[in-house]
Amino acid sequence: MPIGEGIVVSLSISACAHKKAHTGLPPVATPSSYSSYSVDELLIQHEGLQLRPYMDASNKLTIGVGRNLDDTGITRDEALLLLHNDIDRVTKQLDVSLPWWRSLSVARQNVLISMAFNLGVQGLLGFTRMLSYLQDGDYSAAAEGMLTSKWATQVGNRAVELAGMMENG
Repeated sequence: MPIGEGIVVSLSISACAHKKAHTGLPPVATPSSYSSYSVDELLIQHEGLQLRPYMDASNKLTIGVGRNLDDTGITRDEALLLLHNDIDRVTKQLDVSLPWWRSLSVARQNVLISMAFNLGVQGLLGFTRMLSYLQDGDYSAAAEGMLTSKWATQVGNRAVELAGMMENG
């Protein structure tokens, strides 16, 4: 999906007594409803909630609830939160696609997570011979399969390090 075609999530605020039949537009705050809005609800009502990056009216790359990525970026803690969410997503996908992968050493599991993180799980599944060698316990052949792939030429030292972990891990 190109930038600017993000998903907008509308907010329903049931605590506002003045809200009439759903019109597709968020309710307008009135003096009697000011205290019923949380700051989250108020900001989502005014800024919107975009789950994909888009260019705002000032031509700034923005995401979420008005987060200006060009000027503000994200914090280290936010980056790590995203990372942990992505690792959880990838490990769940590996559980479905490679049910045997949890029987590997932690180092070899980490290799698969790193490759899936980089390639996507579907991309990792394209390493059919490497995965077959890995499942059979032939870690040297699995490492060799990694190093002789197009992926290895693209990622350089990452492939060398991961292949070493695969072979010796």
